[in-house]
Amino acid sequence: MEKKCFVALLMVVVMMCACWTGVLAEDVEREAFTSGDYEYALLDDGTIGITGYKGSADRLAIPAKLDGKAVTSIGDRAFFLCNSLTSVSIPDSVEQIGTNPFAVCSALKTISVSPEHPYFATIDGVLFRKADKILIAYPAGIKSTTYSIPYGITTIGDSAFYKCSSLKSVTIPDTVTSIGNDAFYWCSSLTSIAIPDSVTSIENSAFLSCYSLTSVTIPHSVTSIGDSAFIGCDSLTSIIISDSVTSIGDSAFSYCPDLTLTVPRNSYAAEYAKTNNIPYTYPDANDWLNN
Repeated sequence: MEKKCFVALLMVVVMMCACWTGVLAEDVEREAFTSGDYEYALLDDGTIGITGYKGSADRLAIPAKLDGKAVTSIGDRAFFLCNSLTSVSIPDSVEQIGTNPFAVCSALKTISVSPEHPYFATIDGVLFRKADKILIAYPAGIKSTTYSIPYGITTIGDSAFYKCSSLKSVTIPDTVTSIGNDAFYWCSSLTSIAIPDSVTSIENSAFLSCYSLTSVTIPHSVTSIGDSAFIGCDSLTSIIISDSVTSIGDSAFSYCPDLTLTVPRNSYAAEYAKTNNIPYTYPDANDWLNN
């Protein structure tokens, strides 16, 4: 158990550093400002992008203006680890929202926008972007053990379910084509995930440290599995991969000590398993019993 915790902590530190490095690199040329509990950057059009929050509110209404300027953007992980938050509302002035701004807000139960919001919508407290039908943020404080993503959603966004520790099962509709980076990062109770035959890519660290997953079937629609996609899923014993997969990233299945891949003969996945010393078998390996 101590080894598991150490490995998990190490991976989290590395991933968080990588995430924050990306955010800082993107904003390095913008001067940082402070207004009350908010940190923000002045955007090219003279409006404001919120980049951080230092307050301790439980019920928060993000203002439509700061220092007399319209708030039009909420940056990547701007409210990261704000554990006091139980609810947050986003004003109609906001046009852009980055990678899950509310990741690891452990008490957050609901995100809300007005029904007239031109760019975003919420369903049962979960945040979506209307234009491309992306699930942006599932509040980590929701205690339900199951969740069904609404039909019509096309993408599970980066870090959308980041550290949602109560979830045991998520139903993904066959309208979803992509599972984003860190999408289910450290969903430690997740035991069941059915990936539909519409998903074409599973991005980097999508299921990192999902300790309770025991088996996964990768459908024929998937062509790529990203770096560290299932790293640290140490209860995994079986992943079935089809011959449609032509790209598997580095450390995709590291720290999965009991995992055996089921792969087609002469497939990319078979070669990946051999090259990386991952136990594997073939779908027809036991056909001899019936002959």
